[in-house]
Amino acid sequence: MLQILTILISVFLLSACSTMPSGPSILVLPGGDKNFDQFHNDDLQCRQLTHTQLATSQQDADSREEAQQNYDIVYIQCMYGKGHKVPVPGELMYDTEQEWHPPPPPNTPAPPKPSGPRPPSP
Repeated sequence: MLQILTILISVFLLSACSTMPSGPSILVLPGGDKNFDQFHNDDLQCRQLTHTQLATSQQDADSREEAQQNYDIVYIQCMYGKGHKVPVPGELMYDTEQEWHPPPPPNTPAPPKPSGPRPPSP
């Protein structure tokens, strides 16, 4: 019984340790001017760079999820730097700042209405 308990505790402790992810968990697409061979080579280089950077990092991840997130961040940065299409959070994809026009000065007359028949709508 003690031997089984020791094995179970060992397995639990080993599974609790964070491990290096085997690859990215995000989708990256080839850049517009890249062919598949270039994309494949860049992917291999970025995976190797990411693995090296995280393996030599002074700070270990606290969980598998954090390790995966760190891996994805470094991988995305590398692939973006090589000109590929990477995922971007929605709030960064769209320009949320709207153009502002000041109100007209007070007592400004309305613009004149066009006279004559209206042109047909397209």
